[in-house]
Amino acid sequence: MLSGFANQLRHTLPPRLPSIILESLLGKRHQHDEWLQDINERQRNLVFPDTLQNETRFWRNIGDQPWTTTTKLGVGLMAVLFGGFAAAIIAAWIQGGVFWAYILIMLGVFGPIFAAIAWGTRRALREAQKTRTTHQR
Repeated sequence: MLSGFANQLRHTLPPRLPSIILESLLGKRHQHDEWLQDINERQRNLVFPDTLQNETRFWRNIGDQPWTTTTKLGVGLMAVLFGGFAAAIIAAWIQGGVFWAYILIMLGVFGPIFAAIAWGTRRALREAQKTRTTHQR
């Protein structure tokens, strides 16, 4: 059902004019198919398989290219800033006399977590290796 204004506009326009406007907006069937294909291609990097392939390609190729001077300067600057920040925090802990307490807390909390992750990863890799050798026979 058309609204009052749209219905009134439809009756005031010549009969062929709405189809001309529609053809100019949507185009012919071929143009419509091209438009649909363009929409599908624009969504390619937003859905699961394509994003996974792009990320895999990124991590696989990250070390293949030689480092440019700009890359070296950027990595060096980040290392200096991070190293300076870490040195300042460690110096403050040592001067405050609580450095060893923080180390013990960190090892006590995160040590078992990292140990569990390492154990699970080794177990999963061992099982994957067993199934791989079993299927190859």
